[in-house]
Amino acid sequence: MFGFHEAHEICEEIICPLCDDPSWFTSLNKLSTELIVLLRSTVDGLSQDYEDAMDDNHEVWPPLQKDIILENLLRRSGDLDDASLEIHSAVVCAIQLTDSIESLTVCFPTLDVLFLRESFIEHQHPSHVANEYQTKFIYDALQRKASRFEGSTVSYADLDDIVTLGRAWGMDKSQILTEFLLVMYELGKDDTIQHFITSTRLIEVERFQEGGMLIACVRLEAALTMLKKAKQCRSILAMLDADTCEWVKEQAGISMIDNQKPIHTHRSDGKLIPLLNTQELILRIKRIRSNRIDANALSTMCETLLQAVEVFG
Repeated sequence: MFGFHEAHEICEEIICPLCDDPSWFTSLNKLSTELIVLLRSTVDGLSQDYEDAMDDNHEVWPPLQKDIILENLLRRSGDLDDASLEIHSAVVCAIQLTDSIESLTVCFPTLDVLFLRESFIEHQHPSHVANEYQTKFIYDALQRKASRFEGSTVSYADLDDIVTLGRAWGMDKSQILTEFLLVMYELGKDDTIQHFITSTRLIEVERFQEGGMLIACVRLEAALTMLKKAKQCRSILAMLDADTCEWVKEQAGISMIDNQKPIHTHRSDGKLIPLLNTQELILRIKRIRSNRIDANALSTMCETLLQAVEVFG
């Protein structure tokens, strides 16, 4: 925290303990973000507006007078750099998303001097492509956001902080929304995101399809393993296509090896995630691209398993 020597009305001894209060700290960050947005809206405009007003002095009565206080403020503020302000906004967002200062230092190499007064006028070089540390930070933040979410439905506003941070690092909003959508499916929170994204323009279609197919395969393999134990289901399971079953098993195995985040097959009460949810996920993939052979095969398999579930009771 910098700048206390310039603001004698407050002192570090008062502010620092307040930052230990999560709700107060969140409010402070929100206010900081709003102030940065305000500053960005005035980039290259403050001094020019003042000079234009003085140039038009002959058109008003009484004539405008030089304002010593305003001129001093303009002289101290310097010319704000928009790229620097964007990075400042990203830092404020990042602070809300992690408790680890170490993770911030590798994502923001200039963090130690970024909030000094002169940093607002020194040009910062924004990221056009997120590096490995920034990408990991975003994905970890999405994972925490998804796992802690307890509302009934998700809105775009719930991801504003991560989207703002990602944009500063050169990540598209569609990439962030797609990854969040997949994480929610991985956690089995299908009901929460049922109406979250209604347009394919807001997601990366290929990434969602591949990730969604993998999640569906893991769930179907878990359901098939359970139903095989019930004798009354064997006649229905015999109707399943052997090649599809083998492919689903292979994909589920690949997921266990490659996926660092486990794909949930059971809810917190120990019951399997309903096959109706999995069917809805598969149908969502089919609506995006109806000619996918593997999606059609999974849809047929899921319908057969639903019949077996009815017999299983």
